[in-house]
Amino acid sequence: MNKLLYLTYFLLISSSLFGQQHQIKGQVQDSISKEPIAYVSVAVLDHNNQIINGVMTDSLGDFTIPNTQNGNYVLLVKFIGYQQKRIPFQIHGEKEKLFSTIWLSPSTESIETVRILGADPAQKHLADKQVYQANQYKNAVGGTALDIVKNLPAASVDAQGNISIRGNAGLIVLINGKPSLMDPATILVQIAANDVSEVEYISNPSAQFDPDGKAGMINIKTKTKQVNGFSWYMNLQGGLPSIHDYDNLEKQQRYGADIAFQLKKDKLELNGSANYLRNDNAGFRDGDVNTIIGDKQTFFPSKGERSFDKYNYGLRLNGSYQASEKHRFDLGLLASKRFQDRLADIYYNNRTIQPSTGNELQRLDYHNPNLQNKQGEFYLIDFNYQYQINEAHGLSLGAIYEYADIHGSTLNSNIHGQADTIQWTRSTYTNPLKGLRLTAQHKWNWENSSLTSGYQLRQDLQKGNFEYYESIGGKNNPILNTEFSGRMNADNIVHAVYSQYERKGDKTQYSLGLRYEYYNRDLVLLHTNEKFPYSIHQLYPSMSLMHDLGQGWSWKVAAARRVQRNNNFELNPIPEREHSETLEQGDPELLPEFISNVETGVVKTFSKGSAFLNAYFQHSKNPIQRVNSVYADSILHRVFSNADYAKRWGIEAGTNTKLLPWLQFNLGANAYHYKVSGKVLDYENIRSNQDWVYSINSGLQANLSKGWSTGLQVNYISERPTVQGMDSKFVTPHFNLSKQFLRGTMTAQLQWQNIELGKWGVNEQRISTYAPDFYTTTNYVYEKNVFLINLNINLQRLNQILKLPKSEFGEKEF
Repeated sequence: MNKLLYLTYFLLISSSLFGQQHQIKGQVQDSISKEPIAYVSVAVLDHNNQIINGVMTDSLGDFTIPNTQNGNYVLLVKFIGYQQKRIPFQIHGEKEKLFSTIWLSPSTESIETVRILGADPAQKHLADKQVYQANQYKNAVGGTALDIVKNLPAASVDAQGNISIRGNAGLIVLINGKPSLMDPATILVQIAANDVSEVEYISNPSAQFDPDGKAGMINIKTKTKQVNGFSWYMNLQGGLPSIHDYDNLEKQQRYGADIAFQLKKDKLELNGSANYLRNDNAGFRDGDVNTIIGDKQTFFPSKGERSFDKYNYGLRLNGSYQASEKHRFDLGLLASKRFQDRLADIYYNNRTIQPSTGNELQRLDYHNPNLQNKQGEFYLIDFNYQYQINEAHGLSLGAIYEYADIHGSTLNSNIHGQADTIQWTRSTYTNPLKGLRLTAQHKWNWENSSLTSGYQLRQDLQKGNFEYYESIGGKNNPILNTEFSGRMNADNIVHAVYSQYERKGDKTQYSLGLRYEYYNRDLVLLHTNEKFPYSIHQLYPSMSLMHDLGQGWSWKVAAARRVQRNNNFELNPIPEREHSETLEQGDPELLPEFISNVETGVVKTFSKGSAFLNAYFQHSKNPIQRVNSVYADSILHRVFSNADYAKRWGIEAGTNTKLLPWLQFNLGANAYHYKVSGKVLDYENIRSNQDWVYSINSGLQANLSKGWSTGLQVNYISERPTVQGMDSKFVTPHFNLSKQFLRGTMTAQLQWQNIELGKWGVNEQRISTYAPDFYTTTNYVYEKNVFLINLNINLQRLNQILKLPKSEFGEKEF
């Protein structure tokens, strides 16, 4: 707000001058960190100390003041949190007045013991959300938005790329406030990290947002232009050769690039980006399974390659046009592709015994090469119209259409000896998705308060075709297996009406909301003509309150009811042979999970940063679990099921502070107790499991002299209980070293990801489940010590400072 006030102030009082005109140029930097300072107010004063012209510095600290006559002046440079600087100067005939770097020193003054910093704080806490600046996570440079999200205080990403907040895997991702039907990991890896300005975490969303997602919402805000102008940015990335290859068949490839532009011209604003990222990973898996069927126990330990070839690329464009004070139009476009090959080249040593006697009944060694391919092309168009009827009333209409062409295949061979194929299988699927969202919303403003009401329609339709072929003795003449093949249509529709009241006072702000939804899903198996309808009416209340306690302290409380709806993968009953030992299948009668959340906490803002402490409680009805049972002596049946309930209560704490003027520290810690209980599949006894879980995300970033900076970030999550077992700890440390060149126009960075720490098991995760008739444990080992080199370039700024040859005499004569 202060930045906007300064900009408005200088623009209103600046005026054009007549006569011979000149321009003034320069750059403003922090005297300690040596980094450019954006949005600094720079003004030209005459001999009466009257402002005759003024601008703000751009994102790189540069400024240009045009239309200045000959004369004596003072350059006034000021920014909140810094000591202002006055520089006398003269213009007498020269066409351009160029200032060398202008250094601003941080101010030592404070207001009510809280010093206002000269840049956006790394984190902010509001009544309904926590806001984190993306540029504080240097280890995400060259990566994707997923690499930023996993550093949030209560966030964690496991070995499979699943995101959880406060231990909850259900998360809704918004891009600039707009939702998508894609799963969180899919949408996040298609947004370049360099294109993200900040991330908002909303733990208890208000009534105007979808209640989906038991973990709340993440809103990814992309960069926009604050003042008139045009700029280009580019990032290049290359990976050094792998240190560990785990005897994988192929060498890993890692390289990428992204380019983004921002344009603001009066009423028009455009920003867009294009990115490509190839990020293969070597890996290995080591498993041990045994099953019991009657008086027969089969052991089938295994080990072998498990590596990934994956890439994604995309185009994004956002535009807005402020036609008048009353009318605004926004348009967003997204087109992207995601590709992944997962190769599991596994060797099994099967042994069957008779437990009652200990006699060995059978022994078989075989090789299971397994290639799973997943890919999709994603397209989205988002249109929004805002009509400000008057100062009190505003109307907005929005439409989002999304299409995803999702398809893939799995190839399986079970080979005994060198050429004797026990079984060969191939499964293919096409599962395109179409989604539509319509929104009509009215906002009524009055003094310090507002009432937002609206209607939303959301529908997604998926038509899947799944085919499974198998043959004995080789891949010639495969036969369609109708038991594992079929076609499924899934149609989900939600009608919602909501109302949200908000009030902001001098010390207290609060909101109350209520949302009503009618949800209907129709799932039809076309090959059997089976129908699985489900519908429900539900109310979703929400509230939040934040109170200023004084002296930098604030207290907040929030509560909401939410739902974790079943996705079509979890509902699909057509079996899929993922690899030799696993048969996956969904449940078309699976129920949604309903969640009640409540939390309270305090926030402390101080001169060098802020800190927070939250306590929370969550109760889930019908928690969705992925569980195993015995399908055959050497095959486990992996399905989705509802447990009875789950409870989670815990605390999270975090801080972001400057330990020294050049040393930034961030810490996020989360600890909770989790209990899940319920009857699983056809097992007689009710299963319960509980334990304490904790996670830590912490980092140091040092801004050194001469453009150097370095940092270390560690992400850690402890063991986590499931209804049938336990997932092991997961830890990933990262190091970065950066150097700026050419007055900040170029930054080179070395990243050392997944630093190996001896017996800590970095980038490894063991998953174990058990029941009376089986036990399985698998350790997934992912590549360690990955080195990447990034080069970030501001093309517009680079073009300005490069001194290219030009005519001196001929130009004048012409």
